[in-house]
Amino acid sequence: MTDSSYIKMDVFYAEEEVTVSSLAVTSMGERVILAGENFGLIPHKSIVEVVGYLQDGIVYMNAEVTLSTSSQLNLTIIKIDDKQERRNYLKVKVFMNTKLVRAFSLGRNKKAFAMNEPIHTRDISLGGIGFYTSRVLFKKQRIEIDLNMLRPGFIAQAEVLRRERGPFRGGYRFKYGCRFMNISGEEERVLCEFVFRTQIENHKKLMHQED
Repeated sequence: MTDSSYIKMDVFYAEEEVTVSSLAVTSMGERVILAGENFGLIPHKSIVEVVGYLQDGIVYMNAEVTLSTSSQLNLTIIKIDDKQERRNYLKVKVFMNTKLVRAFSLGRNKKAFAMNEPIHTRDISLGGIGFYTSRVLFKKQRIEIDLNMLRPGFIAQAEVLRRERGPFRGGYRFKYGCRFMNISGEEERVLCEFVFRTQIENHKKLMHQED
């Protein structure tokens, strides 16, 4: 019986950094067929990392390539993790400089005011982001964060959940933990691709250090 619950799949060939994405996914048991255009070619029997997008979560997989053309990729799944629900998405360490774009006052009015305040991210997931800054923010305060480095024009709305007082790296006074709000489906896919790619890169760095 064909499983058509996947709305998208991304395939990462870490050795050559080839990535294939497809919205046309056909899966039956361990066999998966992706259709599209301008796919990067991946050597036969290569082991690849795969992320499958569902309506209510994501699934991480390892697979073997059985066919690779510019318009079709066939895979045999050899390992599949449990589905990760939206609230339990993988978090990865990622240190990059960006900025707070706006913040909203507390209370009923929720008045917006520009900030343009530099922040240094600590971790990110589909559910939220952690960062350092010297700006004073409050629990339950809504903010907007520039994630242009993930996709041009991507401004993420978030709500502050936690605040810790430093000092921290770079001389920042506070560390915040925030949850994303009103993230669209496309923005969620951008975040997921970034998180998954970062996970692969972090794993490769760890393996290199162990060697």
